[in-house]
Amino acid sequence: MNRLSRLALGDVACRTALPPIAVLDADVGIVHLGLGAFHRAHQAIITQRALAVAPGPWAISGASLRSAAVRDALRPQDGLYTVLENDGVEEQASIVGVVREALWAPEEGPVLLARLAAEATRLVTLTVTEKGYCHNPATGDLDLAHPDIQADLAGGDPPRSTLGWLVRGLMQRRAARAGGLTVLCCDNMANNGRTLHGLVRQFAGQLDRELAIWIEDQVRFPSSMVDRIVPAATAASLDHAAVLLGLRDEAAVSAEGFMQWVIEDDFAAGRPHWEAAGAELVREVRPYQELKLRLLNGAHSAIAYSGALLGKPFVADVMADPALARFVERLMLEDIAPLTPAPPGFAVEGYVQALLARFANRSLQHRTLQIAMDGSQKIPVRWLPVLREARQRGLPVPHLVTALAAWLRFLAGRDEAGRELPLDDPLAASLRAAVVPVAHDPAALVRAALEIEEVFGPDLRQDAVLADQLTAVLTRIVQAGLRAALPN
Repeated sequence: MNRLSRLALGDVACRTALPPIAVLDADVGIVHLGLGAFHRAHQAIITQRALAVAPGPWAISGASLRSAAVRDALRPQDGLYTVLENDGVEEQASIVGVVREALWAPEEGPVLLARLAAEATRLVTLTVTEKGYCHNPATGDLDLAHPDIQADLAGGDPPRSTLGWLVRGLMQRRAARAGGLTVLCCDNMANNGRTLHGLVRQFAGQLDRELAIWIEDQVRFPSSMVDRIVPAATAASLDHAAVLLGLRDEAAVSAEGFMQWVIEDDFAAGRPHWEAAGAELVREVRPYQELKLRLLNGAHSAIAYSGALLGKPFVADVMADPALARFVERLMLEDIAPLTPAPPGFAVEGYVQALLARFANRSLQHRTLQIAMDGSQKIPVRWLPVLREARQRGLPVPHLVTALAAWLRFLAGRDEAGRELPLDDPLAASLRAAVVPVAHDPAALVRAALEIEEVFGPDLRQDAVLADQLTAVLTRIVQAGLRAALPN
């Protein structure tokens, strides 16, 4: 089967939407760091749809920082790839042509830095996951002890961290007098724009005070909230894309039909007309961001750890289990929603019901172990703000405590059938060292876990009531299984 490329566009199956000429002809104006499936199924396709309505120089130069796989898949295809959108009833295929080049930073660093410094580049977007910022998720501060940060502050070449690449590019941009730009974080961090701004300020301040001052004056860091479920590609999903397309596409991505992007409207040098493609430009993103982080992402984490412990490979498998689906629904409606302020006029209960339907979409094949990755980075922003608020108000949150106990059980490394569970987490070594030696003793396990300050901060480890609650639930899980521990 022939490979997708610009020359092969004429051979694409007739029911697949092709990229508009205005998109294929657009010059680069955006550099994106983290050219993974989520960006390609979210910001990139929204940008393409915006350019179809209001053309402009907003094509994307995308860079992968950790793996060459995306570059190697996209480059033979001239940057083209397919997005398969499935709402559980219908499936639509669209070819995206807004990614003008795909780079692998460790091998093509000078090209990436030149793009960041180019006057034509007016926007940098990022999807590097929470752990990609080398920060302490409990405090939001830069982790100056992180080996990648230490190497980059020492002038290592090429840079190793996201912040190293970004600040090195801003340094060259300042030297080239190329003017200011906007850095738009699209990762699941609370106040992500302000958090990234603070991390860049700390990093640049360690290097050059004048650079830090220039960044404060010339660079904007708006916050944003992104929402779309995008499972990792598999051999089966790529084969399915080939059948629909009539061509082989090694970079095809699958996604649900739903998509949302809420962006703080604070840009230094212009932007695409994203609102023409459905994005919401607002003054304050935080209420939208907290709802999504706590309800969607928080529920996703609970689904991931309960599913992993019970041997359920996909999110839809968990939601097909009535007891687990009820647990997830009550977690959102009874524990999280009452402690999460909503934007004016926002129908929270309707949002929760829509989330339950999205989670049940079996066409997505979203793996619980994929969501379970990087728990030490996710839990401090998805669960713990709600837990702290509940503790301050003296409110019970039994479903959230059960979810947290399930994560602690997950860290012990075995599901309920005795199968090994992988731990893919930047704190994996310290988590395993704390938990595994006391996995047989729930009280000791809880005490050891709460001592991990990068996750729980200095306050929760001193909360004796929380420790007792977690110990009681974890004991039930160990003795009788997760199902027996679910709140009545």
